[in-house]
Parts: sequence; C-alpha cells; structure tokens
Amino acid sequence: MDSADPEALDRLMVRLASGDRSAFDGVFESVWVPVHRLCTVLLRHVPDADDAAQQALLKIYEQAPEYDRSKRAMPWVLAIATWECRTIARKRQRRREVYDTKDERTHADAEHDIIRRQLAELAVATLKTMSTVDQESLLATFWETTTTTSGPTLRKRRERALDRLRDAVRRVYGLD
Repeated sequence: MDSADPEALDRLMVRLASGDRSAFDGVFESVWVPVHRLCTVLLRHVPDADDAAQQALLKIYEQAPEYDRSKRAMPWVLAIATWECRTIARKRQRRREVYDTKDERTHADAEHDIIRRQLAELAVATLKTMSTVDQESLLATFWETTTTTSGPTLRKRRERALDRLRDAVRRVYGLD
C-alpha cells in the first residue's frame, strides 16, 4: 500500500471504523513510516520513538470506531502519535531521565531538514499561483524586499495573502 495515497488510507480507516479488523494491515502499512518518523523527530530517542509509535498504532486500532469518517485519516493518526510522544516525554521528565541523543539528533535533524525543505518547496509552488500583489506582500514580509506599499496597507495585504496561503496549504493537505 502506498502511504502517499490519502484516499486509500481514508477508505481503510472507514473499513476499520466499521469493524473490519482485517483493514488494519493496510492501515499499518500506510502509517507506520510517517508515525515512526514523527515520533523520532519529537522524542529524539529511537527506543522511546519505537514505543510511542507502537502505542499510537495500538490506540488507532482500539479507537478506530471513534474515527470521524468525514475527515482525513492521516491528521487523526498523527494527532494520536503526537499525544503518545507527549505522554512518553512527560514520563521521561518525571523520572528525570536524560539520554545521550547525539546519534538520534543527527538523524532527527536530517529528517527535520527534509521536512523543512519540502514545506519550503510547497510554499514556493503555492506562492507562484498567487497574485502579484500577494507575492509582493509575502516577499516583503519574509525576505525583507522592497515594496510599493508600506504601513497599514502592507499589513492588511500581508494578512490577506497569509490567509490565502494557509487556505492553499490546507487544500493540498486535505485539512478542510
């Protein structure tokens, strides 16, 4: 199963939520890599990330009947994984455990850089589809380029351009 196919994951989650437990194999194949990657980035300790990812998949299996079928499955799955990471981090903090995360940081930083690069590519691609005024406003805001407007006009244009950029990203990720 291709983890890049959100519709297939949504269909599998609907089946799982309806009680078809055999659909979990496909769900597992689709979400394991992104869930484990997220847990590794958030916890920066591979053994804890393994535990969090396993707990998240168990919760997905157990809470499948609560899945809202009108929404995308991946954000729901990643929210559960994030919650599990938070739980493990709190336990670690309460026990005052500190890990030498030199090796994990290197891997996590590389993953973080890839994610950051992908988001930048998405922003640039989305920016190209926007009007000239929106492009000018956003470039003036984030890259401190000169613009024909300033003050309240620029602030209002920036606000509107950011709203349109957010809407475009939501459409791409299916978060509407």
